[in-house]
Parts: sequence; structure tokens; C-alpha cells
Amino acid sequence: MSGAPERDPEGAEDRGAARGGERGLRARAAALLGRLDLRDRVTLATAAVLAGGLALLSAGALLLLFGQLDHDVTSTLNERADAQQAAVAQVDGRTVVRGTPDDVLDEQAWVFDADGRVLRRPRASAEVERTARSLVGVTRPTERDVGEELRLRAEPVHASSTAERIGTVVVGVSLDPYERTEHLALLGIAFLDLCIVVFGALLARRAVGKALQPVADMTAQAADWSEHDLDRRFDLGPPRDELTALSATLDGLLARIAASVRREQRFSAEMAHELRTPLAGVRAEAELALRAPDTPADVQIALERMLRGTDRMQSVIDALLSAARGEGGNGGIGDATAAAREAVGAAATVAERDESSTAGRQRVRVELAGLATPLRVGAEQQLVVQALAPLLDNAIRHARSRVLVRLERDGGDVLLHVEDDGDGIAPDQSEAVFAPGVSSSGGAGLGLPLARRLARSAGGDVTTGTGGDVVLRLPAVG
Repeated sequence: MSGAPERDPEGAEDRGAARGGERGLRARAAALLGRLDLRDRVTLATAAVLAGGLALLSAGALLLLFGQLDHDVTSTLNERADAQQAAVAQVDGRTVVRGTPDDVLDEQAWVFDADGRVLRRPRASAEVERTARSLVGVTRPTERDVGEELRLRAEPVHASSTAERIGTVVVGVSLDPYERTEHLALLGIAFLDLCIVVFGALLARRAVGKALQPVADMTAQAADWSEHDLDRRFDLGPPRDELTALSATLDGLLARIAASVRREQRFSAEMAHELRTPLAGVRAEAELALRAPDTPADVQIALERMLRGTDRMQSVIDALLSAARGEGGNGGIGDATAAAREAVGAAATVAERDESSTAGRQRVRVELAGLATPLRVGAEQQLVVQALAPLLDNAIRHARSRVLVRLERDGGDVLLHVEDDGDGIAPDQSEAVFAPGVSSSGGAGLGLPLARRLARSAGGDVTTGTGGDVVLRLPAVG
């Protein structure tokens, strides 16, 4: 009983492996292309197009050249065969070759009579001789190659008066010169194509780089303006081409960002002003309660904590007002340089305040380093204090026993490193911690975003360091 054809599991596995390998190659190629920038991709595309076009043109040119060379070989053989036929005649019923045996018209020529007897032959190899003899008796001109070195042409010879066939002539021509011409042409065209592809790709790369340079400059300027000067615009007029359309789009984007920042500034300022009055009332009530002689000791401790809390709230309100003033108009650049204060004094002020409150309660030691050289920054001392305060609070909250504030000069900036001996910030969370509302310790998650906002209002920034620390960067003065 015949059944279904047998399955070939090994063949199926091989085909599956081949398809998987092909998909892997495509994925790696796509990943490689994804890592290339626009200029590299355009350069590769230009080189591929040039290579494809030149390959087609070169193939056509080589085919024409090879055809012409083949035609030249045939023409040369035809001329030699005609010359040999002119020397063959019939005398008294016999086919003879005019001239002496040494008077040979061509060194690669055979003459056969009608019966196939050799009347004249050159010195040749056995293979060439056999091929020449195989052409005896042809009824029309016939060509045959002997390897790649020689081509033979055989033509029948007829009597001039009776048109009777009286013999056969076979002539040959060496193909070496034509082969050398083909090889030289092939190498020359390949070298020329390679030069054209390389120079074309380099020219395209340079042209694309020149074309994209204004885009890169506009992108860098827009990024800088979005951080420091939201009132700047390109103002290249109505869109006429790609660059003016890009400038109009960036101008619109900067305008929307500026409007959003202004709304945020107004909200922050209004909220800070609204909070000042009730906060002042809470502080006054706490101070009055502390002055009462009959206030119990535990209530006094709670009132003192409340006063420290109002101090901190007042500091946050002042920070919001400073950020609103600093980010308005020129992004905090200008008069802030003239009002610069020593960053060392600002850091010491923050450390003393936190060491007497939060740090003291958690038994965390706050230290300062890098005080050998006075460093001045382009920001008010109070703004530096307010920017450092959230960083120190965050470090104290996560530290085990020690927080270090280290100052150093880095080119045109002053760096304030806030380091703690806790677990640090994971590399994948280096930017997430600056998002509002993100906190790993149950806090409000507003301290680090506020510190960054204050630093950027003065032309600086807050980032995470390589060791998980937090770095406050401010422009240096002097």
C-alpha cells in the first residue's frame, strides 16, 4: 500500500536554519544602517547608484569592445584566407601552390588538395594540426578556436574557370594580442569605475555635509535658545525652501515654549505670593505660642519643628520667585554675572543649615572640600543656596553617614559635586530622577527638578555624575 511521501525533517531544519540566518543578516544590516547618520546613508546610496550605473555602462562597453575585437579577428582571417587562395591553382589536373616552399604567405596556413593531401603546412602543435585536418572538406567558410590561443578559418578553393573544388586553405591567427587587449580594457574600466565611485561618494558626502551644515547650526542654536534665551528667533521670512520652512517651524516651536514658560512663571510667582501670607500667619502663631510661659515642653519641640518647616517653605517660595525672575527675558544671563557670589560661601551656608536640622537628626555628617581657591559664579548667592538645598536634602535622605560637597573649576564652569555614601543613582535613572513627582523615598519628587530649574535660570545645569552623585554646574566668573 502506497502512502504519503516521506517527510524530510533534516531538510526542513536546514531550510529553517537558512531562513533564520537570512533574517539575522537582514536584522544586522538594518541595525548597522540605523547607526549611520544621514550623511553616511546618502553617501552609501550615492556610491551604490554610481556603482550600479557604471556596472551597466561598463558591461555594455565591454560587450561592444569584445564584439569589435571578434570582428577584427574574423576580418584578419578572411584577408589571410584570400591571400592563400590566390596562391593556389590547378595545373594539368593537379592542385599546386605557386611559389617555392620557402615562399610562404602566412606562417599559420595550411593548403590541402581535393583529396585531403597536405600541400603546405606550418610548424604547429599536434592539437592544432588535428584541428586543421578536421576542417578539410568544408563547403563554406568555417572558424574554430583551438583553446584560447589560436583561431582557425577554413575556406574551400575552387578553380577560376570551372568553379570545380580543387582544395582547402586553412589559416590561423593568434588570439593573445586580442586577449591582452580585453584584459587591459577590463582592468582599465574597473579602475576607472572604482575611481568614479570613490570620488563621487566623497563629493556627495561633502555636498551633503555642506547642505546639512545650516540645519545643524540651526538645531544647535534652537537648543541653546530653548535653554537660555527663548526670545531669540531666526526670522528668515516666509517659507521658500526647506531651510526657511525649518526656521519657521523652529520659530513657532520656540514661541510656544516661551509662552508655556511665561505661563509657568506667572503661575509660580502667583502661587508664591499667595503662600507668603498664610505662611507668615502660621509662623507668627508658632512664635507667639513659644513665648507663652505655660507651653509644655513637648509642644515647644513641635512648635520649633513647625518653625523650621516654615523656614524651609519660605526658602522654597523664595526659590520659586528667583526662578520666575531669572528665567524671564534673557534666561538668567546678564545682571546675574555682576551679582555673582562665591560658591564656597553658598555651599557652606547650605551645609550649616542642613547639618543643624535634617542631617543632625539622621546623624549624617555634611562636609565640604575644594575650598583652597575661592570660586565665584555667575549667580546670586541665595540662588546657589536654594539650588544646592534640594540636592543636599536628597543626599542626606539617601546617605548612610556622610555627605560631601566638593567644589572644582572645570574650564569656564564651577562644579559642585554632592556625593553621599548611599546606593547612588542607577545609570538608567540618571534623567528620570529630574522628572517632577519622581521619588524613591516617599517625597514629593520636586526638589531635583526645582534645583535644575534654578541652575538653568543662571545659565547652568544639574546632572548626575559618573559615580551616582549629583553635579550642580554654574558659569564661572573671574
